[in-house]
Amino acid sequence: MARNFELLFESLGHFGRYQALVYFASVFQSISCGIHYLSSVFLAVTPKFVCNIAGNVSRVLVYNSSHSNIEDAWSLWTSTQNYILVQLENGDVWELNQCSRSKRENASGFTYEYSGNKTDFHCTDGYIYDHTNWQSTIVTEWDLVCQQEWLAKLTQPTFMLGVLVGAVIFGDLADRYSMGFAKNCWRT
Repeated sequence: MARNFELLFESLGHFGRYQALVYFASVFQSISCGIHYLSSVFLAVTPKFVCNIAGNVSRVLVYNSSHSNIEDAWSLWTSTQNYILVQLENGDVWELNQCSRSKRENASGFTYEYSGNKTDFHCTDGYIYDHTNWQSTIVTEWDLVCQQEWLAKLTQPTFMLGVLVGAVIFGDLADRYSMGFAKNCWRT
């Protein structure tokens, strides 16, 4: 049996330029597939975020640190903290959480601690995202946070399902086409 393979290699030739070209083409394809398989790690990342507020923000407070805009406050705020406190130009004081926001009723000052009445609202005005590390992800583009978070987590399984279906369908088509092509080549 081993002798037959030796005869085959002597007839066809040993590892040469063509085999090297085929090998490196398949390696390049494997690298690009690996990049696609891991892309959701970067495309579906969820940066820091809070509810957006309608109106112009005049002051921002994160614990005892005051800022003029929310973009400057991201470095101090972590998602484990309760909220970012903002004051609008009209004087309204809002607590911005990740999936809700609260308006302080009759707020007398602009302090982080508050024990008065608050009215809670849903995030109807969208979200504010921290663009320090990521300018754009599918999460920030389509607001895939809070109740929509499951859609962001569905990207990788959906991609892999597409790979599976594509491998079954196009693998079979490729086999049929190449077998037909090989039969035609042998006939001539």
